[in-house]
Amino acid sequence: MGGNVPARIARGTGRVHQAMLLLFAALIFGGGGSIAGLLNLAVQLVALGLLALNGQAVLDFFRTAPRFIVWLVCAALLLPLVQIIPLPPLIWQSLPGRSLVVESLQLVGRQGDWMSLSLNPRRTIVAFLALVPPLAMLILSWKLPDEDRRKLLWALTASGIFVVLLGGQQLATGNQHFILFAEAFGSSDLQGTFANRNAAGLFLDIALCALVGAYPTRSRKLAWPVGGAVVGVLLLVGLVLTRSRSSMALSLVPMLLLTYRLWQVRRSGRSSRRLVIGAIAAAGLLGLGLVGLMVGNQRVQQSFSRFDKIQDPRPAIWSDTLVSIGRFWPVGSGVGTFDEVFQIDESLETITPGRAARAHNDYLEVALESGLPGIILMAGWLFAVTAICLRAVRRGGKEIVSVAVFALLAMQSILDYPLRNQTLLCVAGLMLALMIGPRTTRIHGKGTHDTGSEVR
Repeated sequence: MGGNVPARIARGTGRVHQAMLLLFAALIFGGGGSIAGLLNLAVQLVALGLLALNGQAVLDFFRTAPRFIVWLVCAALLLPLVQIIPLPPLIWQSLPGRSLVVESLQLVGRQGDWMSLSLNPRRTIVAFLALVPPLAMLILSWKLPDEDRRKLLWALTASGIFVVLLGGQQLATGNQHFILFAEAFGSSDLQGTFANRNAAGLFLDIALCALVGAYPTRSRKLAWPVGGAVVGVLLLVGLVLTRSRSSMALSLVPMLLLTYRLWQVRRSGRSSRRLVIGAIAAAGLLGLGLVGLMVGNQRVQQSFSRFDKIQDPRPAIWSDTLVSIGRFWPVGSGVGTFDEVFQIDESLETITPGRAARAHNDYLEVALESGLPGIILMAGWLFAVTAICLRAVRRGGKEIVSVAVFALLAMQSILDYPLRNQTLLCVAGLMLALMIGPRTTRIHGKGTHDTGSEVR
């Protein structure tokens, strides 16, 4: 009897509540990136515990989920593991970019040691462990019914509100108190539970998309459009206060999503004209209020003034990254090793007292760390997600939210590294789950029916 306790806990709690638990754990502890090792570990332990409680769900996913997605998930998990396998000297010393390592080991008489493909296996192991939470989120969420998916979108919206409220308290103290990460201490940005303003801004963009997706289209109560507009304005204000230029520019995506949803609802006739007019009127009035709030506000003006600064160190970092890619091509230097190997090829003309730490372009960073295998894997994910997105656009529904979120992640990856923290990785896992899961339809208003996944 005691042996069935975990199973009873899993059934009693419900996978939607477990997914929410993982989302909130990632929100609180997972916004610091790779430098916040212990906090990331807390998220990973939660994810491992939930996977242990749902062993059958893990098996079901790998047996019944769309085959191409399963292959991509397995390949993503195997890539860092393959990179840490010890290799004999004859093999690893012949790999591109290893000459400096060979010379260093010769100085201490250890040139005969077995070494892995990764130049820093410990960082590569950390990168592998970072994949556990999004995997858990994917497995917990992909077969949920529509009502539970809506709950997760509401949870994501509530998470955005929490980030804004916490960030407001931080700004009120000059970012001296309520700070979760040392990088945010004393800054002028609203960062909430994140160490990076770009990540905070992108998360609020995603929360706006979740709000649009979770909004009930069949309700006739005007309280819904008014309340939704208030929450939307709150998230937009928080977004501006992050001072993230890329995130402010990408706010166009949730705006387009809102326009599409209003058009879709009105066209389908599922909502009354009164509700649509009320939604538009409420958004317009509160939009005017938002403009009034921003005019003359010093913090808001500081945020928009960042668009006047055209100097950016990113192009110089990208140029040096391309040199590093050539040095380690086609095998790469190992997942998570960018910060170490980039120092070799950083130009003296652009060197600064600080460290680049990242390529500030996730596509280039993947090419450097994983070489040709990483590019093939990345291309596979882009192909799969694009194909799923196109199907989601054709069939409509809440899956369109995932299309918008993946568009945000893909565009932000050009200038930043959004998928390098546990919070946004879990969000990506959730969005993928919403897209590949079986669609459910109501039967006479009393239940749901599994129509099967359209993605194979």
